Amino acid sequence: MKRLIFIFLILISSCNGNKKTDKIVSGEKTQSEFKLAKSDFVILTYQTNWYWIFKNAKPTELTQSELIEIENILKTLVKENNDAQKIGLIEHNKNYPDNQKTASAYKLKLDGFKRQYVPIINDNGQKEVWINFFCDDTGAEEYWKTEIMIVDDGGNCYYNLKVNLDTKEYYELRINGY
Repeated sequence: MKRLIFIFLILISSCNGNKKTDKIVSGEKTQSEFKLAKSDFVILTYQTNWYWIFKNAKPTELTQSELIEIENILKTLVKENNDAQKIGLIEHNKNYPDNQKTASAYKLKLDGFKRQYVPIINDNGQKEVWINFFCDDTGAEEYWKTEIMIVDDGGNCYYNLKVNLDTKEYYELRINGY
């Protein structure tokens, strides 16, 4: 009888399970929730020598639900950036007919990029994430998984920004120049 009660208790405790949305991510992908392949992103632990990204920061982790939240904020960023760039492009081309530019120079997209996420807790106790995008890891096949990719120029193939998960805002968008 004791053995039967013990087995019953084990079965009940194993049914509780973890919520998928609260699962800490360290490279695995949940296809139904976060669409990036494991080979396309990495979550790096903040290092104090990365003071140029954040000051007075404490490293933290990201959950699946936070990655989904970030993705929604990034979709807003891309739309707002591309709309603003389109308006600026029309104005530029109208004012400088001999120096026409194309929309592709500053247009952002999310697909086809590798990503580095650096999550931290700031001085105010808010969770922030610096996200570094790059479209080519040639020559840095494994390097980008442990070290920040820093590239001069390269245009919109390389950009980064910060997201504050508490305020749901993005800021400091930096698109590389040519």
